[in-house]
Amino acid sequence: MTSAMKSTIKSKTELEKRRKQALIAADKCKQILLNNFGSTEVILCGSLAGESPWHWHSDLDLAVRGMTQDGIWQAYSAIENFVPDWLKVDIIPLESVPQHIADRILQKTTIPDNKYLALQLRIQDELISLENNVQSLQKALEQVDEVPDLFVAPTLASFIADFYTGCERISERVAVYLDEGLPDGDNWHQKLLKQMAEPGDNKRPPLWSGSLLLDLDEYRKFRHLARHIYQIELKAERVIALAENIESVFLKINQAVNNFNQWLQRQS
Repeated sequence: MTSAMKSTIKSKTELEKRRKQALIAADKCKQILLNNFGSTEVILCGSLAGESPWHWHSDLDLAVRGMTQDGIWQAYSAIENFVPDWLKVDIIPLESVPQHIADRILQKTTIPDNKYLALQLRIQDELISLENNVQSLQKALEQVDEVPDLFVAPTLASFIADFYTGCERISERVAVYLDEGLPDGDNWHQKLLKQMAEPGDNKRPPLWSGSLLLDLDEYRKFRHLARHIYQIELKAERVIALAENIESVFLKINQAVNNFNQWLQRQS
């Protein structure tokens, strides 16, 4: 057995160990949410529930009913005491998520066994959420002149950061389903974008290319900047320009995803 094969086996073993630790943490979270924070129902979802491949960056996703926002906030503090540092927990209130997400969590719509069709469905979910974000941003832009200057840049910056995060989630889905997974290292966000610009495993075509790739890299850089400085330090002119350009970038994303989905259909 080669050293590369041994390394792969070791990595898979460690990943499975991490998954089992996450399942134990999920059971503890479920009991706490039901017994201490007023939840009437807790549903394990996401990759830990087998809805998509489990990977090194997977979160612990728990959909809940009956919890107030204050209850969710307090629950996060309690969960921090026993959940491993590497495991991010997302508590998802079913009462406020988009209907297509709720239907997926409640298994009213099922995920295909075929990985290509499953990926296509996952991408479509992300695209719907991305479109909702773009529509909300357009409404915010229409009211820019009515909002005090102090609030313009931070508000639009939040929408812009969410926009790129949505694009990145599409990239993550492709990397996890078709490639060897997400890149590692502190600059994995940059590596992921580059990974999606190149052919991948399973003869995967590039997801992003041309001017769209350049656009997305600009939004990636902006999100990084917005996360590392105070929002009030952002230059309003630059933020507004990026916000106004998102609608045209989203049209390119739709076209790129449509082309990619055609390839997925052929593989299935």
